[in-house]
Amino acid sequence: MSRGPLAVIWGAPPAVAARAGTLTHVPVELGNAGTAPWHTAVLLAYHWLDDRDNPIVWDGTRTPAPPLAPGERGTVDARVRAPIPPGRYRLAFDMVAENRAWFSELGSEPLTRD
Repeated sequence: MSRGPLAVIWGAPPAVAARAGTLTHVPVELGNAGTAPWHTAVLLAYHWLDDRDNPIVWDGTRTPAPPLAPGERGTVDARVRAPIPPGRYRLAFDMVAENRAWFSELGSEPLTRD
Protein backbone atom coordinates (compact mmCIF):
# COMPACT_ATOMS: atom_id res chain seq x y z
CA MET A 1 0.00 0.00 0.00
CA SER A 2 1.09 3.54 -0.72
CA ARG A 3 2.45 5.65 2.12
CA GLY A 4 2.30 8.94 0.23
CA PRO A 5 -0.06 11.85 0.78
CA LEU A 6 -3.03 10.18 -0.99
CA ALA A 7 -3.75 6.60 0.05
CA VAL A 8 -6.77 4.57 1.11
CA ILE A 9 -7.36 1.49 3.24
CA TRP A 10 -10.60 -0.42 2.69
CA GLY A 11 -12.94 -2.27 5.02
CA ALA A 12 -14.58 -5.56 4.06
CA PRO A 13 -15.91 -5.75 0.49
CA PRO A 14 -19.61 -4.83 0.51
CA ALA A 15 -22.38 -6.95 -0.98
CA VAL A 16 -23.48 -5.56 -4.33
CA ALA A 17 -26.67 -6.49 -6.19
CA ALA A 18 -27.61 -4.32 -9.15
CA ARG A 19 -29.64 -4.63 -12.33
CA ALA A 20 -28.26 -3.33 -15.61
CA GLY A 21 -28.56 0.44 -15.88
CA THR A 22 -30.01 0.95 -12.40
CA LEU A 23 -28.64 3.17 -9.65
CA THR A 24 -28.05 1.57 -6.27
CA HIS A 25 -26.40 2.62 -3.01
CA VAL A 26 -23.55 0.58 -1.53
CA PRO A 27 -22.03 1.21 1.92
CA VAL A 28 -18.23 1.29 1.57
CA GLU A 29 -15.92 1.35 4.60
CA LEU A 30 -12.65 3.19 4.03
CA GLY A 31 -9.87 5.02 5.80
CA ASN A 32 -7.32 7.70 5.03
CA ALA A 33 -4.01 5.81 4.90
CA GLY A 34 -2.10 8.77 3.50
CA THR A 35 -0.36 11.73 5.06
CA ALA A 36 -2.71 14.46 3.75
CA PRO A 37 -6.24 15.18 5.01
CA TRP A 38 -9.13 14.55 2.62
CA HIS A 39 -11.20 17.55 1.63
CA THR A 40 -13.96 18.17 -0.93
CA ALA A 41 -11.80 17.21 -3.94
CA VAL A 42 -11.37 13.61 -2.69
CA LEU A 43 -14.19 11.40 -3.95
CA LEU A 44 -15.17 7.74 -4.03
CA ALA A 45 -15.79 6.42 -7.55
CA TYR A 46 -15.59 3.06 -9.30
CA HIS A 47 -14.71 1.15 -12.44
CA TRP A 48 -16.67 -1.75 -13.96
CA LEU A 49 -14.33 -4.40 -15.38
CA ASP A 50 -14.94 -7.48 -17.54
CA ASP A 51 -13.65 -10.99 -16.73
CA ARG A 52 -10.20 -10.02 -18.10
CA ASP A 53 -10.08 -6.80 -16.03
CA ASN A 54 -10.65 -4.62 -19.10
CA PRO A 55 -12.62 -1.47 -18.23
CA ILE A 56 -16.25 -1.45 -19.34
CA VAL A 57 -16.94 1.77 -17.41
CA TRP A 58 -13.87 3.62 -16.14
CA ASP A 59 -15.27 6.85 -14.76
CA GLY A 60 -18.10 5.74 -12.47
CA THR A 61 -20.40 8.05 -10.53
CA ARG A 62 -18.57 10.01 -7.88
CA THR A 63 -19.68 10.20 -4.25
CA PRO A 64 -18.13 12.70 -1.83
CA ALA A 65 -15.82 11.12 0.74
CA PRO A 66 -16.00 12.24 4.36
CA PRO A 67 -13.34 14.79 5.36
CA LEU A 68 -10.90 12.38 7.01
CA ALA A 69 -7.60 13.22 8.66
CA PRO A 70 -4.74 10.72 8.24
CA GLY A 71 -5.58 7.56 10.18
CA GLU A 72 -9.32 8.26 10.41
CA ARG A 73 -11.99 5.90 9.04
CA GLY A 74 -15.53 6.35 7.79
CA THR A 75 -18.32 4.87 5.67
CA VAL A 76 -19.57 6.25 2.38
CA ASP A 77 -22.98 5.47 0.90
CA ALA A 78 -21.67 5.11 -2.65
CA ARG A 79 -23.96 5.75 -5.61
CA VAL A 80 -23.31 3.00 -8.16
CA ARG A 81 -24.90 2.65 -11.60
CA ALA A 82 -24.70 -0.86 -13.07
CA PRO A 83 -23.46 -1.13 -16.65
CA ILE A 84 -25.51 -1.98 -19.72
CA PRO A 85 -25.71 -4.65 -21.14
CA PRO A 86 -26.42 -7.10 -18.33
CA GLY A 87 -23.63 -9.55 -17.58
CA ARG A 88 -21.01 -10.58 -15.07
CA TYR A 89 -18.67 -7.76 -14.14
CA ARG A 90 -16.15 -6.89 -11.47
CA LEU A 91 -16.82 -3.69 -9.53
CA ALA A 92 -13.64 -1.89 -8.49
CA PHE A 93 -14.04 1.00 -6.03
CA ASP A 94 -11.28 3.59 -6.28
CA MET A 95 -10.68 6.99 -4.71
CA VAL A 96 -9.98 9.97 -6.91
CA ALA A 97 -8.40 13.32 -6.13
CA GLU A 98 -10.38 15.26 -8.72
CA ASN A 99 -8.24 16.70 -11.53
CA ARG A 100 -5.13 15.08 -9.99
CA ALA A 101 -5.08 11.27 -9.90
CA TRP A 102 -6.85 8.03 -9.12
CA PHE A 103 -5.49 6.57 -5.88
CA SER A 104 -4.89 3.25 -7.70
CA GLU A 105 -2.43 5.11 -9.95
CA LEU A 106 -0.57 6.18 -6.80
CA GLY A 107 -0.22 2.68 -5.30
CA SER A 108 -3.47 2.05 -3.41
CA GLU A 109 -5.26 -1.14 -4.45
CA PRO A 110 -8.91 -0.73 -5.51
CA LEU A 111 -11.61 -2.55 -3.54
CA THR A 112 -12.98 -5.18 -5.92
CA ARG A 113 -16.13 -7.25 -5.86
CA ASP A 114 -17.47 -9.68 -8.52
